[in-house]
Amino acid sequence: MTEGEVVEQLVHFTDTLLLGVSLIFSVVSAYVVALNYFIGQANFMARFGSFAFMSLVMGMLLVTMMGAGATHSGLVARLEELGEEGRLTVAGRALLTNAAPDARWAALGQAYSIDEIIRLCVLAGLAMVYFALAYLTFLHPWKTDVVPVKIEQGRV
Repeated sequence: MTEGEVVEQLVHFTDTLLLGVSLIFSVVSAYVVALNYFIGQANFMARFGSFAFMSLVMGMLLVTMMGAGATHSGLVARLEELGEEGRLTVAGRALLTNAAPDARWAALGQAYSIDEIIRLCVLAGLAMVYFALAYLTFLHPWKTDVVPVKIEQGRV
């Protein structure tokens, strides 16, 4: 695989990561709307079923993103191979800089790369959202806030 192909695939990985994050926002937004209008008022089994389905969708997104992360690691390893052979351009070296541990993050206990920090933020955000949705599904006291509307026959 040439450096150009690796760089192209790494850009595609970034697109995949952003798509995954946007899908998470979409799923969570739809679920919160459903909680407000239907699920929050439903019995326990309906809430449990809804939460199980949402968990399945979030799990599939997580597994997909983990697979993309494994692909990313392989692409970075290929860039390192090209660098050892002395066939790496400035663009390739810049991508390797994102993947290399940075001593500025050593205060967190070890040096992390920019790529690792992004991955950790996505996973931490996903975990926080998941636990917030569990609270909203099972513990939050939802109250109906829909204004009842009565339609009357008009006179002609």
